Amino acid sequence: MNPLAARGPHRVTLATRADCTVITLTGDMDLDHVGPLRTALQEACAAPTAPERVVIDLSRLDFCDSAGLNALLHARSLCEQHRRTLTLTDPGPQFYRLLRITGTDALFDLSYPGTPDGSPDAAR
Repeated sequence: MNPLAARGPHRVTLATRADCTVITLTGDMDLDHVGPLRTALQEACAAPTAPERVVIDLSRLDFCDSAGLNALLHARSLCEQHRRTLTLTDPGPQFYRLLRITGTDALFDLSYPGTPDGSPDAAR
């Protein structure tokens, strides 16, 4: 186990609302903690009775590595297959930098609700 894994708390919470499913990530999303995220994403993106919109709240995410990003890329594919939309909301600087470095920023619908125009530039 990674010695940094003990830093906690690391949580994935799933809330189903009438219009969307919201998955909130807390702490680090790395190889040691990605299992619960994969499970929640599978339920939100592929369950027949799940809402058409999936929102992933990143406002409490401290760190994400390639394992977390890979899970989100897989979720994007699942949502497309099941005709659902996927939105990543309120990503912090570390996560946004990961997206930019990997060139995946253009693949996701990103939302910055705390900014006047909802753009990443206004958040920085």
